[in-house]
Amino acid sequence: MNLAVSMARIFNAKVILEDRVLDEGWVNFEKGGILEVGQGAPPEDDGVDAGNWYLAPGLIDLHVHGAMGYDFLSAPAEGFAAAANFHLSGGTTALCPTAATASYEAFDAIMPRWREAQGLTRCRLLPLHLEGPHLAPGKAGAQDPALMRPPLPSDIQWIQERARAISQVTVAPELPGALELIRQATASGIVMSAGHTEATGEQMENAVQAGLSKVTHLFNAMSVASKKGMFRQAGVVEFALAEDNILCELVADGFHVQPTLTRMAYNAKGADEIALVTDALAGAGMPVDYHFRLGRLDCKVGEGFGMLADGSALAGSLARTIDLVQYMAKTVGLPLPAIIRMASLNPARVLCRQKELGSISKNKAADFVLFDDEFVVRGVWVGGERVVGGGE
Repeated sequence: MNLAVSMARIFNAKVILEDRVLDEGWVNFEKGGILEVGQGAPPEDDGVDAGNWYLAPGLIDLHVHGAMGYDFLSAPAEGFAAAANFHLSGGTTALCPTAATASYEAFDAIMPRWREAQGLTRCRLLPLHLEGPHLAPGKAGAQDPALMRPPLPSDIQWIQERARAISQVTVAPELPGALELIRQATASGIVMSAGHTEATGEQMENAVQAGLSKVTHLFNAMSVASKKGMFRQAGVVEFALAEDNILCELVADGFHVQPTLTRMAYNAKGADEIALVTDALAGAGMPVDYHFRLGRLDCKVGEGFGMLADGSALAGSLARTIDLVQYMAKTVGLPLPAIIRMASLNPARVLCRQKELGSISKNKAADFVLFDDEFVVRGVWVGGERVVGGGE
């Protein structure tokens, strides 16, 4: 079928809706968006025959640092596009380029390259996610603790002035000045997320009152329950699992969070308060032992995961979003509609884009990923145009 015509169709698909899988489903769409979703024989028999494979909405990654040897913090526009295209091949039709801890001068330098790269890839490059520098050095993980510090009034002003280019900021809520940063950035429309933090439950409660609504990579680089005098108090992990108004990022690559912890998170939060993220670094898509940088730190590709070159800590993942979907389905054993919500609709909600992205329904963007029973991507569409996979 020639997808350049005004209307296109995918039929004979297992269409993954928000709450169920529609067997023998079909979708009519055009460049402007989805026109109609149905079941059984489509009105006409032309279009892309999905071969009874799964058709899901395009996946959305809120937290991803790069791929193919390129880090969004330092990559030229062409490198931005190469990294985005790697993730596009895994069904990620939209992503938030994420910058690890660096100076604000380095953050400033990202923005023109991010804008230029939007014309070089079909993946939707959404506003940036700044993961630092206002993090706790004691929970630095694979980031550089020497660059971490409390926020200053000038930092808050910098963020406010660039709010349209920033989707999220990860912060340690216990730092001096962090609550004011959370208040001001939230008022500017930026999602504030707790991560790389030693905060107590009480400090998290204060942060939520200031506007914090999310935690960055649940279970990783954050405090857990500890004793204060005679009594035990919640850390960030327990607070996030218990608090209804906190959405939790989850790096479901099989290395960052083991299956028991993944099931624990799902049992506590359900399908509507988890967003699957890759946290993929520049090493994604590269061979084992390939060396890459995370800011000023030397990292290398391990057997399925990234790590500091000296092997002392995990350093992000090597995953694409479809890999997270596969892990959640095959290893954790969750139903596909719930998994896809965590990988598409929930991220769209975080970004207030759920009216246009995140599910297969009338009038939403025609962003799709087609994958088989082994979670091999067979096709990807962005804005109604097929951008991955051969043309049937």
